[in-house]
Amino acid sequence: MAEPGLWTTPPPARLPATLRPFLDRVDGYAADGLLPGVHRGLPGRTLTLVLAVDAPLGVACSAAAWAAGRVQSQQVTLSGLHTEPAFVVQPGRWCGVQVEVNPLGARRLFDLPAAALPTDTFDARDVLGPEVDAVHERLATAPSWALRYQVVLDWLLGRLAAGEPGRVRAEVVRAWRLLAQGGGRPTVQGLSEQVGLGTRRLAQVFRAEVGVTPKVAARLIRFDLARHDVTAASWRAGSLDLSGVAGRHGYYDHAHLVREFAAFTGLRPTAWLAAEVANVQAARAPAAASSSHE
Repeated sequence: MAEPGLWTTPPPARLPATLRPFLDRVDGYAADGLLPGVHRGLPGRTLTLVLAVDAPLGVACSAAAWAAGRVQSQQVTLSGLHTEPAFVVQPGRWCGVQVEVNPLGARRLFDLPAAALPTDTFDARDVLGPEVDAVHERLATAPSWALRYQVVLDWLLGRLAAGEPGRVRAEVVRAWRLLAQGGGRPTVQGLSEQVGLGTRRLAQVFRAEVGVTPKVAARLIRFDLARHDVTAASWRAGSLDLSGVAGRHGYYDHAHLVREFAAFTGLRPTAWLAAEVANVQAARAPAAASSSHE
């Protein structure tokens, strides 16, 4: 486990070639001796699957749920793309594996489009069935990060082999890849022209598969990249050049970036950093966020 009061952040798992089109990354995390608090599970461009190794996660799906005390305790959580933060109870000690899934991989791995995955509940058993309990038991007894990763990857490889390929519309695949490779900058009109669908029809089929419109997906992708850049810049220089971050990621200006942070986190960038600098997401290596979905 981690040293008291510190995070252990092992290197991410090496993904098998057959899983790379469907996963962004698989990470382990562990901490001990932390002060109790709350961690924001932020919106982003991936579906989030978390398998707790120690204590279950206490999760409220929104600020309103958190304020009302509606916290669910889950050993395995899974959520679709969302546009507001979830609130996760941060205990003194926790440990687990987090899997970031490309929305286009949801059908192959979960037998559902990403749009059908819940954003208001996080119990993966609702989608994955009782098999996930056996996975969790094997994960809890694995003595090393390498073996924990292997448990998760073997399980996902089995689900991939059992899934049905070729069920996502080619236009949606093309539009998502253009957005991801372009850092969320392509316009809806530009996407429409490149995939050969009208803007309204593209929005319909894209949302039915991914769960959000191309415009919202673009915002999520830009924000995902920008928040990693904000974190990296803070660690490197000890100060933030928000105008520079905004320019690098296609925001109109500093104020536009701050508004998007407030929309997706409930906080301004500096306040989010102060609250989150010690948590799993803030400690994550920013270079991985720049990789595109292939």
